[in-house]
Amino acid sequence: MRLRTRLFLLVAGTVVPLVALALLLGVLLVDHEREIFRQGAVDRNRAVMSAVDAEIHGHVTTLQALSAFRSIAASDLPAIHDAAKRVLATQHNWQQLILSSPDGNMLVDGTHEIGEALPPDPDLPSLRKAVEQRAPSVGNVVFRPLAGTYGLPIRLPIVRDGVVTFVLTAIVDPAQFQHLIEAQKLPPEWVSGLVDRAGHFIARVPARSNAEKASDDFLSEANRGLEGWYRGRTVEGLDTFTAYRRSGETGWSIGLGIPARIVFASATRALWVLGVGTLVALAIALGFAWWMSRGITAPIASLATAARAVGRGYANPHLASKSSILEVRDVASALDEAAAAVLERETLLEREQAALKAADRAKDEFLAMLGHELRNPMSAIGTAAHILGAAQPGSPMDRQARGIIERQSRQMTRLIEDLLDISRLTMGKVRLRTEPFDLAQLAHHVVQTWRQSARVQPDRISLAAEPAWVDADRARIEQVLANLIDNANKFTPAGKRIFVTVRSADGAAILDVTDEGDGIAPEMLDQVFELFVQAPQGPDRSDGGLGLGLALVRRLVQMHGGTVGAISAGLGHGASFIVSLPAIEPAGAVHRSEGIPAGAGQALRIMLVEDNADARDMLQAVLALAGHEVFGLSNGEAALAEARRFRPDVAIVDIGLPGMDGHEVARRLRADPELHRLRLIALTGYGLPEDERRAHEAGFDIHITKPVEPQALASALAKLAAPTVSLAQA
Repeated sequence: MRLRTRLFLLVAGTVVPLVALALLLGVLLVDHEREIFRQGAVDRNRAVMSAVDAEIHGHVTTLQALSAFRSIAASDLPAIHDAAKRVLATQHNWQQLILSSPDGNMLVDGTHEIGEALPPDPDLPSLRKAVEQRAPSVGNVVFRPLAGTYGLPIRLPIVRDGVVTFVLTAIVDPAQFQHLIEAQKLPPEWVSGLVDRAGHFIARVPARSNAEKASDDFLSEANRGLEGWYRGRTVEGLDTFTAYRRSGETGWSIGLGIPARIVFASATRALWVLGVGTLVALAIALGFAWWMSRGITAPIASLATAARAVGRGYANPHLASKSSILEVRDVASALDEAAAAVLERETLLEREQAALKAADRAKDEFLAMLGHELRNPMSAIGTAAHILGAAQPGSPMDRQARGIIERQSRQMTRLIEDLLDISRLTMGKVRLRTEPFDLAQLAHHVVQTWRQSARVQPDRISLAAEPAWVDADRARIEQVLANLIDNANKFTPAGKRIFVTVRSADGAAILDVTDEGDGIAPEMLDQVFELFVQAPQGPDRSDGGLGLGLALVRRLVQMHGGTVGAISAGLGHGASFIVSLPAIEPAGAVHRSEGIPAGAGQALRIMLVEDNADARDMLQAVLALAGHEVFGLSNGEAALAEARRFRPDVAIVDIGLPGMDGHEVARRLRADPELHRLRLIALTGYGLPEDERRAHEAGFDIHITKPVEPQALASALAKLAAPTVSLAQA
């Protein structure tokens, strides 16, 4: 049988059951229309209740922010009262802001002056709920006799050391929620209302008093579940289909009522439309099926040809382009797109395989480079350690071995710290501690440190700096400059120079590090700040690093809102790295604080608390060589017992002590009134901002991360001894 005959019989065969189907669909359509009303009402309720809950969350969030005020922690009622008045001036939906004791006694009311008699709390159940559950609670609509209005209490318990000390309450104007109901722009005769747990209206359209309750039908149905749909009467006696929803957080309920006659009228009209439309469509379908059958067979043959084209790996877009049937043209186009997609997928697979191979090579190259960079200093340290055991103390060979250990240890520390910094920056765990300072002074300090450390010849680095103030993290900007100088020094041959320039231009502080070194190839200029990217190096280059320094520079500068770029005329013509940071007006004098009794450069009495015997002995030796009197201990209990007897000027305490940790040792030392002039240095292997914050909260003045450089330790002691340096900035 031909396709055309089958199509005609198929349409003709639908004539008999179509009438019965139309009747069935009519019944279903009535139910469907009613379901549409129900679903629409339910969706509206969900949206409005979500908006109500969001408003409540906003008020709770504001109360949580207010609970952090220092005046509340200090129980300073006058200050709390002043703050409450200021907050009420900004919160237009708040009628009152109250601070109460857990038993309900009102201590502060932002609408009353201090000393005035305060009325009793009109909704104690919600206050008791907040105290018992130690969580925010929302009360029912309450009448405020003095103001003559209704309000909604939103309460937040303030918990200190596991005990509720106060309850902070905001009395919210119900009009706020009235606006949410009115914003729905409901059709005439529709009814919507928001009620509290007791059934009183919070907001309603048409409006009703807050003193009134919702209808018995609504309250009975709303108590059965969180969401539903029923037929009943409103408080005006209107026959409606009503959808309701109850909030699981506040216990409030929202209702949306649609007059029953409107629901039924829509369904009746839909039934008539369906019946007439079915008959008309049936007649048209029979005639159209006969006419369309003539134009189907040829396009189907074209589709078969197009499918074969896809199988051969290409498609001919003209195979079915003359067909008048849109679907046939769409299928032909889809077949053509499928062929193109197959080719594109094969291309993408090839690219992905190439990218995976490149990534695998990059990983292998990085691991090989990391192994090379770590093995070199480890090998040198091992050899030097062997020489120390065999050479005479003080001999040239002994001094050379010690110098090698110091340099290679510093190299390994730098590599590991670069890796850790990149990891912390990538995970977003680096936080800036900004302060205003002169970039020129910082550059002078860094350049002077390089000159004094003998890492470069005294005249290798030239500095030209004019005042340029920035609000930035001093330590991180110092790290940026040090990395740029280190990079320039690495690629600048002996006898060539490095130029460091600081200036101000167009509201920016400019830091320029220029060298007369190897230069940068044009194709590398856009890649030098990427991770693990390095210029080609010969096999004799032993200080090439891991390619992390410039990546660290770019990320730290970007965190400060600045930019960094590289300029080079090509290989053999040197390079310039230019950092631009937002400039500020020059700041005033640095805050001064009291120093320790011994001045900078004088001998100090130092108590060293470190459980690792080797580390303690070495640090004790370093400090003793610097002229200080050092008393070493291995645990916190011994430190507390000896502190009063030894009377140290400075205590260096390891955080990871057995038993009592370093934080507890610091807190107890700070609590001793006889040790009020004692300065504390935290010594730890943990260097995240959170670790520094915990150390300062425990009472430490300075936080130093292991491994400890002798120069860094000497600098920290000098900062503690200098009375003009703010310990908070040290």
